[in-house]
Amino acid sequence: MPPERLKKNFEFKNIYRNGRTVVSKNIVLYYCPNKTKFNRLGFSISKKTGNSVTRNRIRRIYREAFKRIEDHLLLGYDFIIIARKPAADVSYNDACEELLKLCRKKSLVKEHTTNAGENL
Repeated sequence: MPPERLKKNFEFKNIYRNGRTVVSKNIVLYYCPNKTKFNRLGFSISKKTGNSVTRNRIRRIYREAFKRIEDHLLLGYDFIIIARKPAADVSYNDACEELLKLCRKKSLVKEHTTNAGENL
């Protein structure tokens, strides 16, 4: 099942205002508790990143990567992925590792799945 999506402008603004952030070479990940029992995901990809084909490819890759690691994440968070220019060249496996690493860094991964990266 695909992750719930963030679509509304006020949802994005709320996360930017109240959320926390973690940064990597390819993306900036905002996260914020959402008081529900599921995670939601949104994207912000600038036109400076590339043309529409490139932006949609980035979106597809990171959405699938998020789906792959979602079982290992704590529930009840909103996530926004902001793509940087190098994200245009990222592979699916690199995206999975990157997202998992960022979530581990901020303790968003369930305790009993410390070896989650090996299961990917």
